[in-house]
Amino acid sequence: MFADKEKCKRCGACAAECPYDLIVDDPEGFPKLRPAAKKTCIACGHCVAVCPTGALALPDMPPVTDALSPEQCRAMIRDQHVTPEQADQFLRSRRSIRTYRDKTIPEQILLELLGVAAFAPSAKNGQPARWIVTRSAETTQELVSHVVHYMSINNVFPGVIKNWKKGVDKVCHNAPHVAVAYAAEDGFNPAEDCALAAAYLELAAHARGIGACWAGFLMEAAEGCQALRERLGIPEGHGVYAALMLGYPKFRYARIPRRRDVTVRWLD
Repeated sequence: MFADKEKCKRCGACAAECPYDLIVDDPEGFPKLRPAAKKTCIACGHCVAVCPTGALALPDMPPVTDALSPEQCRAMIRDQHVTPEQADQFLRSRRSIRTYRDKTIPEQILLELLGVAAFAPSAKNGQPARWIVTRSAETTQELVSHVVHYMSINNVFPGVIKNWKKGVDKVCHNAPHVAVAYAAEDGFNPAEDCALAAAYLELAAHARGIGACWAGFLMEAAEGCQALRERLGIPEGHGVYAALMLGYPKFRYARIPRRRDVTVRWLD
């Protein structure tokens, strides 16, 4: 870790926020890394992000600047913070979309969504999620055909199979894209980490007027359908832990439906 002594205020925020207590004071009171950091640091960036003066840098994390280039740590833009009321409506208005327009999403926007998903929390900052995204509805339908065939040979979900034969897709609902997250099975928490990344992707899509819905049938088939795994290119020792349909919604929702009251038990 590098600390710019001309900028550093020696406020101690970096040391306080380090999840592994790897930052200590040098003889002058400036922050430095303990020797254990070489093996223990997970490069989460808390120290760099919390520094009020942009005095810190990690080897793979340049100091904070006012520039917004992708190569640098982006400075927080305070006037872009949402109010609690705005955040509440945004989160409550998210819907699982199952009817899509016949329109693909530009690849650059898909990359933006995946870029946001990369900021989801993960165990020890492992960021294990790897993504496979279909570029077209035709490719998505090819994946669906593998799913339906797998259902047929296992004699499950006859209604889905029947609809497919009639030209109705009940697996991915004719979404133009599907995004599949996979990770190594021997990771710390691959299922939870991929689910969180998918949740971030879904919310980033919602912010851009793009609909999403979990593709549960595809996820389930990917566990045992070798043809589907081969088409997706899932490496040996990896599991599919999330899959989202993506596309522009055919309809817009005008209201927020009710939910059951929260069940909570307080402990004193």
